[in-house]
Amino acid sequence: MEYFYPILAYLVGSIPFGVVLSGLFGDGKIREKGSKNTGATNAFRTQGKIIGISTFLLDFSKGLAPCLLLETESQPLNLLILAAPVIGHMFPIWLKFRGGKGIATYFGILGALSPIVCFGTLLIWVAMFFIIRISAAAGLLSVTTSLVIFNYARISMCWDFINHLYVLMGLVVLIFIKHRENIEQFLKKEQET
Repeated sequence: MEYFYPILAYLVGSIPFGVVLSGLFGDGKIREKGSKNTGATNAFRTQGKIIGISTFLLDFSKGLAPCLLLETESQPLNLLILAAPVIGHMFPIWLKFRGGKGIATYFGILGALSPIVCFGTLLIWVAMFFIIRISAAAGLLSVTTSLVIFNYARISMCWDFINHLYVLMGLVVLIFIKHRENIEQFLKKEQET
């Protein structure tokens, strides 16, 4: 049964809460407006504050819950369970593998690994957002910084820690890939100024 846990974690991560909440309480057109993304930022912009915040909390929870509830005695399985919700959010089977960009769900798995690291990363996101006013840039800076915080918060170089760090690094790379359009737009604006 435990061998199905990573698949279950992926399926939980695949739940498109932005689409669900938009359909139930908004105009149902989150994938047709703004960035056409299913995540919290686009939900906030196109469906309003309540749906946006609710989407963030649910996307966060679908990263947190599987990592806390589906832990096994197999460390390789646990690493797959750790990565699966974020991959599910980015590439949901329900939406033909076209999902969100993964930051809220990444925060959720950070919360499962280390609440302190998660809290510090969220603080950085909030601070950077208020400074630069660009959600994508704040998100990318915060997830990158999370690797540094995680590294310094966990001094013990045990097997678990090193492999958790590798999984986080891989997910951060995926998050950057999913944000490539945002990065291109940002670089284009920088060149024009």
